[in-house]
Amino acid sequence: MKKTTTPIKTPSPHTGQSQETAEVGNLNSSLIAEFFSTTLNMSWQLAIIVLVPILGGFELDRKLRTQPLLTIVGFVVAIAGGVVVVWRQFQRFMPAGPAHTKGSRS
Repeated sequence: MKKTTTPIKTPSPHTGQSQETAEVGNLNSSLIAEFFSTTLNMSWQLAIIVLVPILGGFELDRKLRTQPLLTIVGFVVAIAGGVVVVWRQFQRFMPAGPAHTKGSRS
């Protein structure tokens, strides 16, 4: 009796890499593009969420002469808004259910 081995993937004659390696490369570039897209999206959201309440509170403090009350309120609103933006992005990338977690028991 002879043992048989699984065939080894041969490189593609055009690219010098196996088809499986090319698929992994495409997957990685797709993930990188999605990461940068999400990062840019979250960046402008955080900029607006942080700047508008703080600057608005500062300007209202100047006009109403209530320094630093409304600036501090704007800061607290900015922190809460930042947490919401980061939480939403975090939820977007979390697995859908417990079936995707390692070592989970159903």
